[in-house]
Amino acid sequence: MKTLSTLLFLLLFSTHISGEIYSQKAETLFQRALAHYNQDNLSDARDRFIELIEQHPPNQRTSAARFMLAKSHYKLKAYDQALTAAIALQHYYPRSRYISETDLIIGDCYFHQHQIYNAATQYARVLTSRADIRTKARAADRLSQLSGSEKLPDSEVENLKTDFNRAIIDEAIAFGKAHWHIKLDDLEKGNKYLTLFLDHHPNGQFAVLARQILISSSQPTPEPGPQKARYKIGVIAPLDTPSGEDLRNGITLARDRNPLASHDQVELILEDSAGDPIRAARAVQRLVEERDVLAIIGALTSAVTTPIATMLSAQKVPLVAPTASDDGIASLSPYIFQVNATPGAQGRRIAEHAVNKQGLRTLASLASRDDYGQSIAREFATRAEDLGAEVLIQEWYEPGTTDYRRQFERIRIAGLALQAPDDLASAIDSLILGNIRVAPPPPVVVDPDTVQLEVVEALDGILIAGGAEDILLIAPQFHSALVSSQVLGSDGWNHDEVARDGGNYVDGAIFVAKYYDQSHLESVQNFVNAYRSRFGKEQNIVAALGYDAMLSILHGINAGGTTRDRLREHLETLTDIPGATGQISFGKGHRENAWMYMLTIRNGRIEPYQK
Repeated sequence: MKTLSTLLFLLLFSTHISGEIYSQKAETLFQRALAHYNQDNLSDARDRFIELIEQHPPNQRTSAARFMLAKSHYKLKAYDQALTAAIALQHYYPRSRYISETDLIIGDCYFHQHQIYNAATQYARVLTSRADIRTKARAADRLSQLSGSEKLPDSEVENLKTDFNRAIIDEAIAFGKAHWHIKLDDLEKGNKYLTLFLDHHPNGQFAVLARQILISSSQPTPEPGPQKARYKIGVIAPLDTPSGEDLRNGITLARDRNPLASHDQVELILEDSAGDPIRAARAVQRLVEERDVLAIIGALTSAVTTPIATMLSAQKVPLVAPTASDDGIASLSPYIFQVNATPGAQGRRIAEHAVNKQGLRTLASLASRDDYGQSIAREFATRAEDLGAEVLIQEWYEPGTTDYRRQFERIRIAGLALQAPDDLASAIDSLILGNIRVAPPPPVVVDPDTVQLEVVEALDGILIAGGAEDILLIAPQFHSALVSSQVLGSDGWNHDEVARDGGNYVDGAIFVAKYYDQSHLESVQNFVNAYRSRFGKEQNIVAALGYDAMLSILHGINAGGTTRDRLREHLETLTDIPGATGQISFGKGHRENAWMYMLTIRNGRIEPYQK
């Protein structure tokens, strides 16, 4: 029995767990495929997504490629192939962020194949899942259109209520029927039915969304930007994507809520990059040469922002990058400013907190082996050691890893090396007793299968840097490793699902984050409320960063930045400007806005850290 247990133990630790890897080739291919999709070159997009899936090992883009392949097939009306691709995604990636969206695609495919009850079942599955409320609203819209029709008779609706949840299905159908009038621009009837819906379901899962839609539909549509404005600001983003819309909303809201002291008008000139660096480069050329913009805000991703930053540096046009987070973008030129926190800045900030505020002296780290994780861990170690701490060990994992026991075993070994060995107590006893001989106790037979691992107490803190899905896998395995350390983290911890689903394993972790919409800062709450009132939905970090990018430019103009060179000079002097994310500060040689929150998790909720 002992031998079998030992063999199983060794087997578990020696087994290679094949996880996804980071592949730059796959990333490039995915971005090209996505650009084709956004330009409605669906056949080319489909072929490149297939190439990525079939010819590259599992990587950071495989699940997204499978999802986009299903969407490409669907838009090409190849419903059988779309269904196959969607089901394959759910089979290979059951924890993918795209699962709920995939359920919608499967339902839509069934609908076009005239399998109506199967379609309705998929929509009901979304309604009872953990999908976000907007995705559930889309499922409700679809189910309400089927309900009561000849295609889905009352008897089958009753079956859905029995199989899933009667209250959820009833509410979804009622909401969908009311919402449908809004989608048809029949605002009078839509508002009437939404009001009736709220009377019957005041605390339902769609109640908040219904109120937001009522507020939004009762407000006049905002006028477009001024046509004869003194200042022109270019915006480059994938405008037809949800993130592109959020960014544009944040920028527009900042412009409209913060008029210039001179009362001059500011025009926003929007250019759609479709996530393609080449289209973004052409947009830069048009904005600079034809529209004579004062500055540009963009783009959404670091992969698109970096090449346009290089172009604008040569043309000496200020670029305020709202969301790009790669290290080094701002260092390309004095004309480049980053509003988002870079991974390196996160690493330095959490190190300063750990050493200066927590008094931690012996540290370790576990981070993903990609640009994000390597940058955070590298800067964490450098800054911590500059402050007098010691980083004993840095461990890494490939993106997609699910088993972290080997990494934690090496961290345990490093920690145990600092703890007093067992023979130290014997040596001390020998000094105390002198030449007195004490007979040793008789040996005790110990079953190795029952021996408890020694708790590692010599490590003061450990940085765990990765994405939300990684953290939910790492946290319980760290707990099992019996390392008693303060857990530190990056912005990957700043997700409600980490706090909610991580349970006791994540409780007490301290981490940095760029955005916290529950902040008590007045500027943050003003933004949150204004965004909800203006757009009828909740804000997010992309909208907040867009707001702060525009706000930075407006402050620069108010300070005298009426030309490109003078705007650059004044942007470099911005200090502690209250914004949507918190505070905005730049400086000469420090054109990254490194202001961040220090947060923690307590009882399943994210909250500001207070010692």
